[in-house]
Amino acid sequence: MSNEGPTAFSASDSVAALRARFESTDRATDSLQWAANAYRLGMATAEQPTAHPQQNLQEALGLYQQAAEVLTVQRAPVEHARILNAAGSAHRMLGDPSTASRLFREALGLMSGKGVDVEEASVLNNLGLVLTEGGRLDDAVEAFTMSLDKLPSLDMSPGGDDEQIRTMLATKHNLGQVHLARGGIDGCDAAIEVLSDASTAAGGTQASMHTAMIDHTLGIAWKAKASLDPSDDERHLGEAITAFERSLTVFTSVGFPMQHAIAKHNLGHAYAGREDVPSLQRALAYYEDSLNIFDPRLHQPQWQEAFANAEAVEKRLEAAVPGATRADHIATLAGSMDDNERLMFLRQRLMQMERLPKANQLERLTAMYYAIITQPAASFVASIRTIITVLMELPETLLESALESQLAAHAMLDNHDQRAADFILDEAINALLFGPQRIRVRDMLEDIGWDRP
Repeated sequence: MSNEGPTAFSASDSVAALRARFESTDRATDSLQWAANAYRLGMATAEQPTAHPQQNLQEALGLYQQAAEVLTVQRAPVEHARILNAAGSAHRMLGDPSTASRLFREALGLMSGKGVDVEEASVLNNLGLVLTEGGRLDDAVEAFTMSLDKLPSLDMSPGGDDEQIRTMLATKHNLGQVHLARGGIDGCDAAIEVLSDASTAAGGTQASMHTAMIDHTLGIAWKAKASLDPSDDERHLGEAITAFERSLTVFTSVGFPMQHAIAKHNLGHAYAGREDVPSLQRALAYYEDSLNIFDPRLHQPQWQEAFANAEAVEKRLEAAVPGATRADHIATLAGSMDDNERLMFLRQRLMQMERLPKANQLERLTAMYYAIITQPAASFVASIRTIITVLMELPETLLESALESQLAAHAMLDNHDQRAADFILDEAINALLFGPQRIRVRDMLEDIGWDRP
């Protein structure tokens, strides 16, 4: 059975087209085509995003049953096995692991020796998932390992077999997760070995959600090992940080907000495993990033954990730097970064303010700006120049709040320091903005009441 289907603008359009094709095919005159269309429609129905996924899965099972009545074990064993695999996946999603496991094993029996090793690998991966969910971790490891053994040596360069590459990466990720779930140093080491191999292999492919998930789980494995092997925890934490940072190149706040928040939280957790102040400041910043995405109404456990971790790190920082505020720590951290990292760091913080009411924007922005302008001169100048660059990317209302907060922070200084801050701000505007931008920002500042130095 081919996976060819109509090109459509949406999943619902695709399902509708497949349904029309199925209903227009006469079983009596073209039974093979009718069965193939039933199978394709079942697959599309099962995968269609909907408010009623269970209903879709039940409908898909009915279509698979119709296809199996024509594509029987005797008539088409491999095609029948594909139907069993699809039905097993539906039963797994419906919470029936026993039936799913039986169907996956039946499919494997039919595929054995038929020259479809890659498809066998996919079924073994599905079986491994069911075994994992049932707590049969040793059996799951065996299933995932057998799946990988079925896969040929893959061309990981661009243009290689994408489906086989995805199967291999997904299976290695699943195997790594099972090793990690087994616990202990041995479990961590086994997970790190298979996930590192997968991450290296994925390095030659286009970055995707699969590659990011592998790196994120690899970070979790290294972080877990750091807690179990304190004699070399600095190296383990460094590896965890590197893996989490790689995952965040894919898990952006725009493309994958929930995954971004989780990865940022775990990155903060890795930095919190260290004792030096700069690492603790990074931990605090990354916990804050996750809190700005987690919605306490929808993600209460995650939000509460990130909030508690941020408070714990803040207490450790208070002991190390008495009297410093959270904004002070963020400002110090920004000033210590190179230009590129500072740009990304401050851009994210400013853009996060857009969702806040005006009063909250002003409060938080003023606290941030005051912390920045009270930093040592080099740090202040570097951060304010970065902020001026970011300002031009902001929506009009947020730009107004940012400029108003900047002047409110300046007004909190004594006369001498205020004049110095005004001069540095003016120099940054002059150096970094071209004609129309410069005029726009200065006009807005003058409307707020700024006297240009």
